[in-house]
Amino acid sequence: MKETLILIPGLGSTEVIWQHQKQHLGELFDVQVKVFDQALRRAELVDSFLSQAPDHFCLAGHSFGGWLAQAVAATAPERVSKLMLLNTYSRYNAEHLQLLDQFLSNIRSNLLIETLDANLINIIHPDRIQDQELVKPLQEMLKGFSPAGYEHQVQAMVNDYATETLLPNIACPTLVVHAREDKTFPTEELQFITDHIQAAKFTIIEECGHMSPMERPQAITALMRLWFDS
Repeated sequence: MKETLILIPGLGSTEVIWQHQKQHLGELFDVQVKVFDQALRRAELVDSFLSQAPDHFCLAGHSFGGWLAQAVAATAPERVSKLMLLNTYSRYNAEHLQLLDQFLSNIRSNLLIETLDANLINIIHPDRIQDQELVKPLQEMLKGFSPAGYEHQVQAMVNDYATETLLPNIACPTLVVHAREDKTFPTEELQFITDHIQAAKFTIIEECGHMSPMERPQAITALMRLWFDS
């Protein structure tokens, strides 16, 4: 029987961001993508996740999904076999919180599409801006996510932002993945996460921005194959 691998997408993302991983890891794992866009606080999101998950599973989360995955692994360490955290954060960051507050304001002012267009340059490597094989499905995914879903996810992060006190409670082997050109979360933040999880390792994806599972899908899939199947 295959082990379950659960993938949690980031802000405004769906199973589309994990398409390559689902396609190429299905021979090894029962790959499931869980999108959490309910109006819940972090602890409630964790409870919702665990109520749907098997007794034991591997877990990966990107950005918002990595933030939630940290809380899941810290809350139920006996259930998470291995963990991968991609392009995420743990510490209080006033600048990022201000951006989230502005994003909430833009959503409520019906400026979501304009905001997503303006933010594209900040979430992928600048050399990929004209790459329609990446940009078209990425923008379709982000623009297709409901404004209410965005608002719920952002509000959950604003309400319970920092996770650094949870990190010592994560007991499973953990791989922390940073993208070299990620403008959202710097190298130091991902290194901090690594340093505060007992069984963590750190790696960097080169020539890649924040949306690593879609920007460098082959590299992320290869890392997952090596990490979760060893």
